[in-house]
Amino acid sequence: MSLVQTQVLRSNIAVVRLENPERLNVLSKMLITELNTSLDNLENNEAIKCIIITGTGEVFSGGADLKELQNAPLDGKLENDFIEPWQRLSLITKPVIAAVNGYALGGGLELALMADLIIASKSAQFGQPEVKLSLLPGGGGTQRLTRLIGKAKTMELCLTGESISAEEALKCGLVNAVAEHADLMRTALKMAEKISVHSLAILKMIKKAITSGMEMRLKEGLKIERELFWKACHEGSYQEAISAFLNKR
Repeated sequence: MSLVQTQVLRSNIAVVRLENPERLNVLSKMLITELNTSLDNLENNEAIKCIIITGTGEVFSGGADLKELQNAPLDGKLENDFIEPWQRLSLITKPVIAAVNGYALGGGLELALMADLIIASKSAQFGQPEVKLSLLPGGGGTQRLTRLIGKAKTMELCLTGESISAEEALKCGLVNAVAEHADLMRTALKMAEKISVHSLAILKMIKKAITSGMEMRLKEGLKIERELFWKACHEGSYQEAISAFLNKR
């Protein structure tokens, strides 16, 4: 039985669904292997402009597979780091929307943080409960979360291990929008459609400018932005687009 299902909608939008709700969609080696295979295929498919990743039922992902974690090699060697393959989603060059349909805890939240936008069901819960297991987030929770919502709230989530609701996540800037559970995928698809009408090349450039800039000083980020702007001018069809706009075509 496959743990990840991929479906193409509107010819240019892909939905990747984690489908192991009986085990809370834990990020087992098998699930991650299937997820990464799907992501590789979608990255290489030029027809796909936007990817939506979601879960099944009432859970997005409950995080790491604790049974696998319990038996993980502890020699400190990077080649034995089972968390590293989780990072594939963060390397996708196309826009990614996480449609969080339920619990996104630990590695599940870290997976959602690798997306570019997060739309949450009203029933969603977000948390980094690793401290309750005498651990800390190891898949980006202390880093991506801080960059997104700031030090204070990240400290609260990581040091207490408590979860927050979708509405609180919206207030602190963790998610872009909250929808009724029944409307979650419709809302995510509407966002994907707004994105997918645009040039894939330009979408990739925008994503690169923003994500690269977050890891640089402002001066360096502005340089990357300017380089990509002129690259778009040379490679794109902006002159025709401007003409159409000015002539209301």
